[in-house]
Amino acid sequence: MGWVGAVAHAGRLVYMTLPRPTRDEALRGLPAEVSFDETAALLLRLAEDLCHYFDGEGVDLTDYPVDLRRHPPFHRRALSAARRIPYGEVRSYAWLAEAAGNPAASRAAGRAMSRNPLPLVIPCHRVVRADGALGGFGGGARMKRDLLELEGIRVVRGQVICDRRR
Repeated sequence: MGWVGAVAHAGRLVYMTLPRPTRDEALRGLPAEVSFDETAALLLRLAEDLCHYFDGEGVDLTDYPVDLRRHPPFHRRALSAARRIPYGEVRSYAWLAEAAGNPAASRAAGRAMSRNPLPLVIPCHRVVRADGALGGFGGGARMKRDLLELEGIRVVRGQVICDRRR
C-alpha cells in the first residue's frame, strides 16, 4: 500500500503516517516538532510487523508502547479504547465513546480518531458508523475500505458487511 513513516522517542511510538506512495512523502508527513532519537530496534520491529500486516497476516500491534501525553484526556481514553478493537473486527463511534467513559460523546470520539497520531498501531480504521457506513478517515474512504478488507472485513458500497460489529 506504500510507505509508512514513524517516529519514536524514549522507546515509545509518537507518530506515524498512513501509507504514502513514496518514502519521501511518508517522511514529509511526519511532524517537524517531533525529535528523533535512537530507537532503531523498536522501529525495525515495527517495519517488519507492518510488512506482515500488509501481506494480510493478522499481526497484533497492541504491544507497542505509545506516547499519547500530548492529547487531551478524553482523546487518550478513546485512542486507548480503539487499540483494543481486535484485528478483523469493527466497532461504532458510539461504542468508542462509551469505552472512553462518555456514552454521549460519539462526535468527540470521532474527532479523537481524526487526530490519531498512530494509525494502524491505534486502528482507527476499525471504527465505523453505527449503521455500518465507513465514516470518516484521514486516508480517505478507499484506504479505509482497503485496510478493512485486508483484515477480512467485507465492504460493499461503503457499508461494512460483518458479523463482528458492535
